[in-house]
Amino acid sequence: MKNIIVFIWLALFLVSCGSASPKPEEPADQAKMQETSGFSITLDKVDGGTFSFEEIRGKKHLVAAFWATWCEPCKQELKKLAEMYGDFSDSVEFVGISTDTEELIDKVSEFAAEAALPFPILVDPSGNTVSSMIPGGDSVPYMMVVDKNGVIVSRHSGYNPGDEEALKRELQELVSR
Repeated sequence: MKNIIVFIWLALFLVSCGSASPKPEEPADQAKMQETSGFSITLDKVDGGTFSFEEIRGKKHLVAAFWATWCEPCKQELKKLAEMYGDFSDSVEFVGISTDTEELIDKVSEFAAEAALPFPILVDPSGNTVSSMIPGGDSVPYMMVVDKNGVIVSRHSGYNPGDEEALKRELQELVSR
């Protein structure tokens, strides 16, 4: 009986992922594959060009902060990450990944410039990549810490002032390994 329940839950999960990510080149269970076979992401930068984790794989760890222009806690978190950036930039790459739609890309760019964010701001106007990585598809703020080998070492949902102190400790431990 327990096996049947697990099978039904897994089937429902895979079906729901399939409907959230219609692009055939992205597996419906991409987030699960990232857990077991290594993190991978390639997205456009808001100011041009692309960012790919493959460029830093084996060299730097990654902090990926998912956010939206309408989300005030997200903006606070990004500003705190900008303050931390200098302390970790030699060994950790930070990226902000906007969950905003294409219509709001100008607002994404404006905020990144106004806040003088020193790290890449990535966009996913289709939402396909983001929806496969965040539980619920677009619940922000959401953060992932990925080691340089592509293993997701932690996930953080939500933001409260002071959370950056725990993140600093986590990154110091990660870098010292």
